[in-house]
Amino acid sequence: MRMRIGGLAMASLVLAAACGGSTASPAPATPGATTAGSQPPAASAPAAVVTLTLRYCWGGEGEVKAMEKVIQAWNSAHPEIQVKGISGNIKTEEVAAAVAGGAPPDMVIMCDNGAIAGFAHDKVIQPLDDILTKIGADKSDIIPASLTWTQYQGKQYGLPFGQDTWGLYYNTDMFTAAGLDPTKPPTTPDELWADAAKLTKTNADGSLAVAGFIPDDPDRNLESTSNLFNCQFYDEANKKITVNSPECVAWFNWYKKWYDTYNKGNAMVNLISTRTGGDAGLMQTGQLAMAIYGEWENGAAYLAANAPTLKYDTAPIPAISPDKYGAAFINGNAWFIPTGSSNPEAAAKFGMYLMTDDPSRTMDIQNASVPQLTSLLTDPVLTAIPHQKTFLSLVNHKDAWTTPMISVYGQLKDGLGSALSAVTTGGADPKKALDDLTTDLQAKLDANGP
Repeated sequence: MRMRIGGLAMASLVLAAACGGSTASPAPATPGATTAGSQPPAASAPAAVVTLTLRYCWGGEGEVKAMEKVIQAWNSAHPEIQVKGISGNIKTEEVAAAVAGGAPPDMVIMCDNGAIAGFAHDKVIQPLDDILTKIGADKSDIIPASLTWTQYQGKQYGLPFGQDTWGLYYNTDMFTAAGLDPTKPPTTPDELWADAAKLTKTNADGSLAVAGFIPDDPDRNLESTSNLFNCQFYDEANKKITVNSPECVAWFNWYKKWYDTYNKGNAMVNLISTRTGGDAGLMQTGQLAMAIYGEWENGAAYLAANAPTLKYDTAPIPAISPDKYGAAFINGNAWFIPTGSSNPEAAAKFGMYLMTDDPSRTMDIQNASVPQLTSLLTDPVLTAIPHQKTFLSLVNHKDAWTTPMISVYGQLKDGLGSALSAVTTGGADPKKALDDLTTDLQAKLDANGP
């Protein structure tokens, strides 16, 4: 996931309501009616302007400019509800502390939805269902799977505002040179393995000149590959952690096979250590033929700028069964209302404004993201971005998935990462590593609730 959490400390936010006022002109006297000491009837006071603070996670010059454009468009159309944006990276601890201190921002956009379940569990943020019903919100254009990653225990605790998904990127020139058809990318793990073997090149000393594929570079790709192996992290019906299932063990063994085969003498680890230039650095330098990257690599500031001569294509990540192929993991930027917001109803109206085409398109183009709205999946501006159609299709697949929205998910994700490292480079047994993790996390889940 695109992590932008960390860095700047959030200043305490003081929310002010700007009240409008006016002086009424005296009413003309009725002819012949002169009563001593009479005063004209008092004019009704105009409604006070509601001023809301929006804390958002973007801090780059282009990102801030785009988000402020979105805010200004709202402010111009809604003089009765004015929004003030505050930019910069956000830590989950800072949001919780602001709520505990009684001075939270009225709204927050975090560049990762991973905190939603924990915030909801700890009552840091408000459920939105009743508020959205009260304002007559229409969520029908929001992709159902996108709404899922801002839900907790059956309730809506946030709204998606731009999202990420992951696919297979591959160097088409390398495919051709290896005798592979660049119009036929691998669709199963077996095909991926066979193609990678043809694409891999080693040096005389055993080091890797070109890796056909690395399963965990630049990210471990745990969330983006698990479901393609039928590995489910959590059983919602029974409230059970299930990362030690046979399917999940087989998934970990898939990672292990890559390392057992290609990391002799630390060849793969050493190659990864040379990566510079961002997530796609090894592909940009011709050292990696196939990789799993997010959709943002198709943006103007990424592969096009860093490797303008690179010829590549994109496809879904290979899956063990045809019905899984074409589905993908999705998550993204989460808008929510902290507990203690000065005017949740007005905030919800702004939140639903973000669920319309113009603000969503503005930020999707700026951030090279995929939209959360069905109406934008065929938008000519977004579909014109090279290679982006792959990702627009992935997020709308009927089996698109997200992380389980449980209070211990952060610990589960970290635990999976540690367990995978122990398996791939530390010699740990996949089954035992996942059994130990499951036992630990299930105890915490049972103690604290989902």
